[in-house]
Amino acid sequence: MKVISLNVLAVMIMMAVGLPMMIDHPTMLGGVAAACTTLSFLPQVLHTIRTRDTAGISLAMYVLFVFGILCWLIYGLISHDLPLMLGNGITLVLSSIVLLLKLKSKTNERAAS
Repeated sequence: MKVISLNVLAVMIMMAVGLPMMIDHPTMLGGVAAACTTLSFLPQVLHTIRTRDTAGISLAMYVLFVFGILCWLIYGLISHDLPLMLGNGITLVLSSIVLLLKLKSKTNERAAS
């Protein structure tokens, strides 16, 4: 049986205590959600930049994803929703980096053949 590390336990306690407070404050909950979803892209971006390997990345998925994030960013700007603006602005930059690397690798593949 694995023992839960103190870090995981601390995060679980913070979530249990903080979630009811965040639900009462939708902007705070939106900020936490935006931070989590935005930060989730960082490992993929760093890995893709380091390795330049985009073989396992779907071009169609990333084109649709980047367009969707752009739409969410515009929606956040129109509605003056700070978590939407910040989270989607940063996510747009991160996902665009991966998309550009994927497009560059596709161009290099075509040139090589």
